[in-house]
Amino acid sequence: MKIIAVGGGKGGTGKTILAVNLAYGLARRSYRILLVDLDVDNPCTYTFLDIRLRTIREVYTYKPKILEEKCTLCGECIKHCPVHALILIPERKLLFFPTLCEGCLNCMVVCPEKAVLEDKTVIGWVKQGSMDPIDIIVGEIKPGERKTDEVISETLNYALENADSYDLVILDMPPGTDRGVYEALKHADLVIAVTEPTRLGLNDLRKFYKLIGLINKESVVVINKYGLKGGVYSELEALVKELKVKVFKIPYDEYLVEAYISRKIILKAFPKSPSAKAIREIVSELATAQA
Repeated sequence: MKIIAVGGGKGGTGKTILAVNLAYGLARRSYRILLVDLDVDNPCTYTFLDIRLRTIREVYTYKPKILEEKCTLCGECIKHCPVHALILIPERKLLFFPTLCEGCLNCMVVCPEKAVLEDKTVIGWVKQGSMDPIDIIVGEIKPGERKTDEVISETLNYALENADSYDLVILDMPPGTDRGVYEALKHADLVIAVTEPTRLGLNDLRKFYKLIGLINKESVVVINKYGLKGGVYSELEALVKELKVKVFKIPYDEYLVEAYISRKIILKAFPKSPSAKAIREIVSELATAQA
């Protein structure tokens, strides 16, 4: 079983559509595929595959349960709350703001009256679905919650617990270089860094490779939207040369735009398009490496 992480520093570069099409293309070559959507703030891989999901696990986090009858309003919990999720109205009430709480348990530990107990609240879900031979696991954070890394971690752990029966696991990563991304990349055998020929794409690719360097992973770069007018091509080529990694180029293609808007798989909907041809080359490379 091999794990391929499709990631990148910038949002909107085409990570999800590439991950979905790689899963589809490799499945067509008789590989048993597990596609894992870790973009928990905006999961949408399943919409391309027209898969109906079912919730299989709730993701919880700590929240304090304050026993008002025991609370003396001493303020110790306030002093030790690093994110100010607790506010004291002197001589009246202790207020708790759950969306600010990071679950550190400081309030429970420091309370001299033992008036703070450990409770929990749902912050997200792990969901699952199937379109044989592709199975999909999706993490989704509860609207308004901020604990993205926790939901990513729970989704990833569930996926890894159930990954042994698959030939390939493809991780659709969220943009950025946060803790959740770092933890997921540590499990990857190959990282596909997706970028675009824009100034932001260039800068975020640099940041992303600093993270890849920390974990010393094999990687390739995919430049999506290649041919876009005004692109920073010479600077991208220089960076990739400096990184000494293999590069794939997916051309800027109106068929790929149409496929994305209509939530279609480009390899299936427009198999003769320039972008489909480029993605098939990546599929062939991955299949050769897996053989």
